[in-house]
Amino acid sequence: MILAAAGLHYTYPGSVPALQGLDLQVSSGERLAILGPNGAGKTTLLLHLNGTLRPDAGEVCLEMRPVRYDRRFLADWRATVGLVLQDPDDQLFAGSVWQDVSFGPLNLGLPTPEVRQRVEAALAAMRISDLAARPIHMLSFGQKKRAAIAGVMAMHPRVLLLDEPTGGLDPLAETHLLAALQRLVGGGATIVYTTHDVDLACAWSDRVAV
Repeated sequence: MILAAAGLHYTYPGSVPALQGLDLQVSSGERLAILGPNGAGKTTLLLHLNGTLRPDAGEVCLEMRPVRYDRRFLADWRATVGLVLQDPDDQLFAGSVWQDVSFGPLNLGLPTPEVRQRVEAALAAMRISDLAARPIHMLSFGQKKRAAIAGVMAMHPRVLLLDEPTGGLDPLAETHLLAALQRLVGGGATIVYTTHDVDLACAWSDRVAV
């Protein structure tokens, strides 16, 4: 069990309940789809699983140990559990695709040759190597989505959380994305993703949580 949530409760300001006693267990190496209607708390759950949000009650466990919320633990946690947001504009901020994808590996203090290798591999996996020098604001929505995923992939997380990863992608881009994610799973990564696409969840996942 690489990641787990037990009895999570979370209420947004204004007394808007999002999670009410939620339990979830994620096994290492699995592909887990999370289904639910709009407003069910899917995104809120992902934000708890990488430490962006802290529960009002309950706990999150990483590798069978309760997490902490001090700066050092959060840094290690987010290096282990990467999150790709539904809207890439909430995630991308650098001047070019290369700069954005390299930001995470550089923050890890990796040597320049390794940063370059990770960025090149992530861009190739997302089939956007030709966009490396392009300014972020000149990308289409689908290109931004792939750039955001590449930025997290370059961190080599053991768990990858994706919020509606195929939303806004055309069928070919979706096929390429799933192939890239499958290669990550083949290398030992764990994939947890939210989706409204029931066919995708049933066809591509090892398990579905509702």
